[in-house]
Amino acid sequence: MRSFKMYIENKLMELLPTDGSIGTLEDFLKTLEGKTIKEVLDSVSFMSMYNMNKHGIGGARGSDKDAMDFANALQNFVNRDVMNHKPREREYDTEEFKAENDYEGYSKARSQKARVSMARNKVKREALRDGEDKTEEINKLQDEVDKLQDFIDNHQYLRGYRMIDSGYDKAVQDYHNAPLKADYLKDDGSEAYDRLVKAFQTLGGDSEGIIDV
Repeated sequence: MRSFKMYIENKLMELLPTDGSIGTLEDFLKTLEGKTIKEVLDSVSFMSMYNMNKHGIGGARGSDKDAMDFANALQNFVNRDVMNHKPREREYDTEEFKAENDYEGYSKARSQKARVSMARNKVKREALRDGEDKTEEINKLQDEVDKLQDFIDNHQYLRGYRMIDSGYDKAVQDYHNAPLKADYLKDDGSEAYDRLVKAFQTLGGDSEGIIDV
């Protein structure tokens, strides 16, 4: 059985080139073929938690910081297309979708529920403070809250929102769980790749794309 220390070391080395045979960035990226983006993201998260526990609030230092910087750069590079699957401007945020699905009515119901909930809580505090029985008034306000919540839960805007968001989540999940292919791991001319090259050089590696002058 592996010791916990060995388990930790193996987890930390999943994303890092081996000392003495660091080679080129291109060679390293080839070792990721067949892995998924999710596996990379999970390993980076593990490294981040490990460094936080080891170094505290100040974060990783020295060689640990170099390794963490490389892991973060790698994460950003392999995850670079995630916004193609879950864009910043979601369909349910567009004025057209809101108009078609009575967003105004949905929003008003949410605001009204918040006001009635505050009124109910105020009555509860007053009843507790004054030692009065205000059960009937509290129940009446609670019934109104429940009716508004039922209206909100079944509103066409929220139903559409949930359906669209579920689709986005599924698209991101599929993207993260697809095996990484050679073409996706090549230099794409992006800033993310440039940062990855620099982080790899800090670890002592090199890149075929760097020309000595």
